[in-house]
Amino acid sequence: MIFQSKRRFHAGLLTAGLVLGCAAADDDDDVFEGVCEVDADDTDCDVCIKTGCCGAYSSCQNDPDCVCVLNCANENQPREECASRCNVTTTEITDVLTVLSGTDQTCTVQCDDECAVYGFVDDDGI
Repeated sequence: MIFQSKRRFHAGLLTAGLVLGCAAADDDDDVFEGVCEVDADDTDCDVCIKTGCCGAYSSCQNDPDCVCVLNCANENQPREECASRCNVTTTEITDVLTVLSGTDQTCTVQCDDECAVYGFVDDDGI
């Protein structure tokens, strides 16, 4: 009987930990919420990334090179122009844009049609 009550107690603790862990994970979305709100002047690319890949978009906003390259690509500038404008080498663009690819390249696949920036790097290169 004591053994069963200890088991129930431990099961209760595990359940409580799981619930609290999920609640904490849900709170993380609030951190990105302001960054990922869609603005009237957003490009189709920005809207796609903000609504489907908020974490990747937020991470990009914390990297000046990523922001520069994304904005340049949104202006339909070629890779070489964006590299020059953003003071990164064309090979560094792959590293800069890794953050925008998202987990398992989800964002690359999801927003490829809307975002010229994903054309800068082969899917296998990210």
